[in-house]
Amino acid sequence: MKRLFIALALVSFAVTSLFAQAVQPSIMVFPSNAWCHQNGFEKIVTKADGKEVRIQEYDKALVENKDLKPAIITIGSLMKDEGFDLVDLEQNLANQDLEAALDNASEVDIESTPYDRLIASAGPDIALHINYYTERHGPDVTLFYDLTAFDAYTSKQIASTGLINYTAKSAPLQTLIQSALKGSINAFKAQLMQHFLDMQEKGREISVRINVVSGWEDGLETDVDGDELGEIIEEWISDNCVSGRNHQKAASKTNMYYDSARIPLFNEKGKAVQARQWLKGLQKKLKGMGIPSTVQMRGLGQAQLVIGE
Repeated sequence: MKRLFIALALVSFAVTSLFAQAVQPSIMVFPSNAWCHQNGFEKIVTKADGKEVRIQEYDKALVENKDLKPAIITIGSLMKDEGFDLVDLEQNLANQDLEAALDNASEVDIESTPYDRLIASAGPDIALHINYYTERHGPDVTLFYDLTAFDAYTSKQIASTGLINYTAKSAPLQTLIQSALKGSINAFKAQLMQHFLDMQEKGREISVRINVVSGWEDGLETDVDGDELGEIIEEWISDNCVSGRNHQKAASKTNMYYDSARIPLFNEKGKAVQARQWLKGLQKKLKGMGIPSTVQMRGLGQAQLVIGE
């Protein structure tokens, strides 16, 4: 127990230091995929290649389910009170034409879902998914819930409360959630902040693809002033990752894939750095060498550089 107290105290001190530096992680609260499925708020879209994709209908859920919006507001408010910046789901849905996104989801070359594009446009650090249901036993009601946090840039799970139940006298859902979370919010917050402390030290994790279009016979082996193009790219990526941290998963004459590249959290203006913005630095370097390229965004933490015209 003493060790646990010391550990939580150290995390609390680190969190205070982090916020003192004006680094406030942003959170966007979603109903989980499981909640959408269980409550009938998902659509199955068949792509041109025959693959079926489940699309969560957040806008419909917010309108038709009377409990969802209060639940999201309650959790968002609690996280805001804990020092996190809040990115509002409903507001960002209103700013996007998700019907157009659904229509385009059947195209073969579209790999991202409307959820991915919503995350990319809203730009939160954390996607917080809530799943919950209630059971009544006479005058008592039991709330079953779990909160799971994902790094919005990598979609990797970074924190979870696990399934928790809370029993009380019958009350509005938001009251039950607010009361129930009081017992788990500190440990949950500690997990989140440990992730951000890790990113402060090691950089934000993204993935990067480099492709060469047809017509470049030597591809990434093309000689550029005595160096291979691929070597120039590898050196730039290493030089511009935090402490050179990166992992190249695959490489060939025509493409490279980095499943992990650690980039700075913020630019010189204090704004969060996204994968596309970071990769534009490489595009600028290649342009100065007379090599045309384009940068394509594949997600908040995914970017692709296509070399050639």
